Amino acid sequence: MRNILLTIAYDGTDFYGYQDQSPKTLRTIESHLKKAIEEAVKHPVNLQSAGRTDKGVHAMGQRANFHSETTIDLGNLPRVINQHLPKDVSITHAEEVPAEFHSRYSAKNKHYKYRIYNSKHRNGFLDRAYTHVPYPLDHEKMAKALAMIQGFHDFSAFIGRYASPSNPKRAIDRIELTRKGDFIDVDFYAMSFLKNQIRIIMGCAIEIGRGLKPVDQLLKATQTLDRGDLGPTAPSEGLILMSIDYPNDTNQRGK
Repeated sequence: MRNILLTIAYDGTDFYGYQDQSPKTLRTIESHLKKAIEEAVKHPVNLQSAGRTDKGVHAMGQRANFHSETTIDLGNLPRVINQHLPKDVSITHAEEVPAEFHSRYSAKNKHYKYRIYNSKHRNGFLDRAYTHVPYPLDHEKMAKALAMIQGFHDFSAFIGRYASPSNPKRAIDRIELTRKGDFIDVDFYAMSFLKNQIRIIMGCAIEIGRGLKPVDQLLKATQTLDRGDLGPTAPSEGLILMSIDYPNDTNQRGK
């Protein structure tokens, strides 16, 4: 029995999130993946996924593994599975991993990127992959605000509706903001994130960039634990799951 790890890329715009949903009529990435894999290997599979992105969120480096006795060459497996997938989802890499490997529980780090198109007028070509902000943004203030919440904090105020994690305390290893012309990228690195955490952070960071909130507002919310201190949740279209890292750099070839 082989344990096969896949790297998956998708445009999340037209999906109701990654995780399979009820009713089954809702379009999800997981349901398409599972069906396509089973078509390829000719037997049912238990798909173990590393992350569960929300509705509208994209991925370049989502990861999922399954056990199979298939004899398909792993170099060809992505092509075989992709034949059964819609154009907005694809397998970019497949490799064999140890039997005990689990794509979620074996992960040591996740990298998300939030992308902003900061221009007076929206650009239809970019709408599916960037959040458009038509107001001037002070990216230096945003960078200072984001730097304040690196490290270990109580992120109780940064949780999406209906989410109830057993422990809202998290460590964000690094946040990096870069700006090139009208484009702002914010990269987040951590072992794990709470539901909607990055989008809630970015919603407040955008308001800080607009001058609507003070630079220390994000840090303040880690102390008051009040969701009302943060403002609106940023849209999903700007968020991308870039990669998931494992011990011994298991996923490097999938990048």
